[in-house]
Amino acid sequence: MKPLYLQGSGTAVKLDGPALRVTRSGAAERWFPLQRISHVVSAVHIDWTIDALLACAENRITVSFIDDEGAVLARVAGKPGERSELRQRFLDFLLRPDWRDLYLQWIGAMERMAVRSVIRRTGLAFDRPPSAKALRRLFREGARAMGQLTVYDRIGGEVFGLLTTLVTRHLADVGITTESERMGELDPVTGLSSIVFWDFQLARLAWLEDRLRDDRLDIPDRLEIVGFFEARRERTERLIRGLLGRLHGWLLEIG
Repeated sequence: MKPLYLQGSGTAVKLDGPALRVTRSGAAERWFPLQRISHVVSAVHIDWTIDALLACAENRITVSFIDDEGAVLARVAGKPGERSELRQRFLDFLLRPDWRDLYLQWIGAMERMAVRSVIRRTGLAFDRPPSAKALRRLFREGARAMGQLTVYDRIGGEVFGLLTTLVTRHLADVGITTESERMGELDPVTGLSSIVFWDFQLARLAWLEDRLRDDRLDIPDRLEIVGFFEARRERTERLIRGLLGRLHGWLLEIG
C-alpha cells in the first residue's frame, strides 16, 4: 500500500467501482485501486465527490486536506481498525482525573529522548545538553546563516503536515480516531508528530546544503518536499510504531 498525493488545478476525484478515478484538465484519467492506498494527502482545491470520500473512510483510508503552506485544514478519518488493547488502555487513561498532567510528563520525556538522539547524531560536544527550545533555535540559526531560513521553515511546515497524516493513519490502525478529540490541543496526533518531527531536523539542514551547492535558493515545490518525505517514510513509520509501543508500555506501567 502506498500514499496518494493529489494536487494541481482542475483536478477532480470520483469513485469508480473499487477505485478512485482522478481527472485533471489536459491530462489522461488515472485510476487508483482503494485496496492499494494507505492514505491520501489532498490539496484543498481538489474537487471530491461525497461517495469517493465515503469509500475512503469505509476502506480505512484517511484523507487529509492541506493548504498552500502545507498545514492540515481538515481530515476525513478512515474507519478505525480492530479494537486493540492499546486503544482500550488509552480510553481508560482518559477517564483519570490526572490524565492531562501525566500525559504532558510522558510527552516531555519522549521529546527529551528524541532531542538526545539528535544531539548524538550532530557529533557536537556540549558542556551542557541544550533544551529542545535551544536546539530548535540552533537549527534555525544554522538555516539563517545559509540565508535559507524561509525555505527551512517552509519545508518544516509541509513535512509536519505530511507527518500528521501518517500518524493519524497509524493511530486509526490501532482503533484510536475520534476518541482523542476530548484531549483538545493535547491530541495524540500533534503530540506524537512533534516527537517524530525531531528526526527530520538534521535531514532538513542537509537538504538545504545540497540545494545551495546546486545554486538552488528557491523554495522547493510540493512534489520535491513529498519526495524528501517519502525517501524517509520507511524509517518514519518505524519510529511511529516504536513510539506507540512506548505509549502502550507506559499505559501498562501506570495501570
